[in-house]
Amino acid sequence: MTPTTRGHHADSRANREGFSAHTVRLAWILGLAYLLIVVYASVQPFHGWRMPPPEIARFLGAPWPRYITSEDIFVNLAAYAPLGFLLSIGCGARYGAGRGVLAATFYAAGLSLAMETVQVFLPTRIASNVDLLTNTVGALIGAMAAPLFAPTHILGGKLHAVRHRLFHEGMAADVGLVIVCLWPMTQFHPTAQLFGTGAVRAGFDLPAYSTYTPALALWGEAAVTFFNLLGVGLMVSALMRGAEHRILLIGLVTGAALVLKAISTAALHKAGAPLSWLTPGVTIGLLGGWALLYGATRLPRTGQFALAALCIALATVAINLAPDNPYHSVSARLIAAGQSHFLNFSGIVRALSELWPLLALSFLLYRLAERTARD
Repeated sequence: MTPTTRGHHADSRANREGFSAHTVRLAWILGLAYLLIVVYASVQPFHGWRMPPPEIARFLGAPWPRYITSEDIFVNLAAYAPLGFLLSIGCGARYGAGRGVLAATFYAAGLSLAMETVQVFLPTRIASNVDLLTNTVGALIGAMAAPLFAPTHILGGKLHAVRHRLFHEGMAADVGLVIVCLWPMTQFHPTAQLFGTGAVRAGFDLPAYSTYTPALALWGEAAVTFFNLLGVGLMVSALMRGAEHRILLIGLVTGAALVLKAISTAALHKAGAPLSWLTPGVTIGLLGGWALLYGATRLPRTGQFALAALCIALATVAINLAPDNPYHSVSARLIAAGQSHFLNFSGIVRALSELWPLLALSFLLYRLAERTARD
């Protein structure tokens, strides 16, 4: 069978399952990217490796923990559901929907088993058979949901119709939309700074570059919020077909991020102040970003891509140069390793938050190079 023939067969399988060939390719790419994020999160911290006891797989037969909360179970389900979803799209195009679900679940379970085994070598991490089970079930849930989003299904058909009506066509545009949709999810990262993606200083034990003062902290928070809001807003605008609903869509994406931040704060800190992150600096950044967005979205698409890349880069620099705020604290449940299965989910969200600017900048620079070569 020639490569061309194999390509035609792959396209026909994809069409039979309802997803286009480029959607299937995108699912494989995103599945690999999410897999790398899971690995990145599972092996943190990156130091302190040790030789484990001889019974390396002893955690598989360990007694069931005495205390397991519904929150612990939910977050582990959520951690592997996206992986199961993406793998199911790819495997479904190759094997059919039913066998694709099984294959995706099997692959995700294998990854979870490998990660739990690796954690035996890390003294600050605890390998858990509960994590393995809940991760596998989460992958199964995600895999079973994937066929519902095919264009041939009612739900998937409506979503695809909205997508094609509002946004530009092509795989590159799909990648951009996925990156935009990941941005609100980064707000689950247990950091007190709103929109504080790309903060890698703590992960690599880098020292603070400046000493805390109220004024420096205020303007640091304002800069991070302002540049991120402007960058993401321009990215959304550049992906859209027309200008009619741009501000509305940018508002929906930003609103989703703010809501998820409030939910994360309320859930993690167990406090009656879900808006404690809404500091004066953050407020200045939000107001300033929105003040400039309306005019900035009227720039040509190439200008929007360029300015979005610059803003996201500046926001990343600002979050890493800003001083540590002693008045912000992270829940002890996320610091004491082994105290909660939430650590696994928070590790994935933290990895996503740290890597998101790299994903966004890679996409924006690619689109800039593509449009420059075309012109």
